[in-house]
Amino acid sequence: MSFTNKNRPSVKLAAPQGVSLLGVVLIIAVWKIGAVFAGTEVILPGPLTVAGSLLDVVRSPGFISALGATALRGLAAFFLAALLGLFCGVAAGLSTVFRNLIQPLVIIIKSTPVMSFILLALIWFPSGIVPVFVSVLMAFPIIYENTVAGIRNADTRLIEMARVYRVPRSRILRTILLPGLYTFFMAGARTGLGIIWKAVIAAEILSRPVAAVGSAMYEAKIYIETAEVIAWTVIAVLLSGLSEFLLGRSTLLFTGIRRGGAVL
Repeated sequence: MSFTNKNRPSVKLAAPQGVSLLGVVLIIAVWKIGAVFAGTEVILPGPLTVAGSLLDVVRSPGFISALGATALRGLAAFFLAALLGLFCGVAAGLSTVFRNLIQPLVIIIKSTPVMSFILLALIWFPSGIVPVFVSVLMAFPIIYENTVAGIRNADTRLIEMARVYRVPRSRILRTILLPGLYTFFMAGARTGLGIIWKAVIAAEILSRPVAAVGSAMYEAKIYIETAEVIAWTVIAVLLSGLSEFLLGRSTLLFTGIRRGGAVL
């Protein structure tokens, strides 16, 4: 005798995309209510006002150059921080001496306020290099520590067996350590990438290069164009989101190639 009820309606969970869309709608609704209570667009402009300002910003003559320059600085900082973090992390994971040697520097970088680095960089470098320098310093400890964790969490029994059979160190590194390191490294890279965009734009606001999203935000703030400040902020968020999406796709592509499967 079967107790299953075929006519019983199935309960389906809401799709993640639908939940995310609902969250966006709620944010816009709260934003609109806040703008109504603020009573003035100088304090908090409404969503439609910001949307109009966003269109004006995108159509402005200097938009492409500002966006392109900020994007190049962010990408340059990311690749430099990734290379530095990977190289130093692998070296520290394999050598206790090197790890103890570099640890004080990592602690200093992590403990120093970002504003201190920006002010020092303004003294040392041209305005266009300041955002790159500061962003590398902000992201490096995260990628470095994740890389060290990836090396130190490798399967020690597999490494010992490889040593018993006298497998060359280069092959141990290539076939055992690096594949296990990949997940840790990419986790640090994704976190570091998000911090890089914040640091780049913060440094641009203070250093004010000729072409930069941060410089445009600072200029809008001087003229109390609150809607334009928010519009540039939206652009910065979209830039960060796009870069994280592309990094995620590259992760899926690499994983698919390693497994010999297709990536949709």
